[in-house]
Amino acid sequence: MRFIFLAYICLLCVSCISGRKPPITSVTIEEIKPRYIEADEFMRISEYLTGKEHQGDRVIIRSDPTDRSGYYFTLILDTDVRRMPAGTQVIGEFHTPKSLDAEVHNFELPARRPESNEIFVGLTGKDWPNKDALPGAWRFTIVDPNGLQLALKQSYLWSLE
Repeated sequence: MRFIFLAYICLLCVSCISGRKPPITSVTIEEIKPRYIEADEFMRISEYLTGKEHQGDRVIIRSDPTDRSGYYFTLILDTDVRRMPAGTQVIGEFHTPKSLDAEVHNFELPARRPESNEIFVGLTGKDWPNKDALPGAWRFTIVDPNGLQLALKQSYLWSLE
C-alpha cells in the first residue's frame, strides 16, 4: 500500500513539474541581422524529392509567399518562438529605396512553428526588386492577438526620424 501511495505522489510531482509553459507576455529581440538571400539558398534536398519547400527548424515569413528571393531580417529572440500565443504578428516598418515614406507590412506567425529563437522576415517579390539595394531604416514590433506589444526593436536611423 505504501508503494502505491509513494508512486502516486511521485507521479503527481512529475506531472506538476512537466506542465506546459504558459504563453509569454514579453519578449526581447536581442539582435536583428539584415541581408539579401537568393531563393536557391532556401532549397533543401527534400524539396528536390517532394517539390515542396521544407523550412526545417526555421520560421520564415515573407511579404510575397510565392517568391523566396528578397531582403531578410533575421530576428533573434530571447525565447522560443513556439511560446508566443497563436495569432501573434510581426509588424515591420521599412524605409526602402522605392519609397520615401515608411512601408508597413504585417506578418502573422504560422500556427505550426519549429523550436527556434529566430524569425526570418522577408521583403520578397515586388517589395524588394533590387538585390543590391539596402534599407534606409527599419522597426519591428511583435504584438499578440489582442494587439498588446510583446517586443520592439528599431535601427539606429529609425530613431533619428
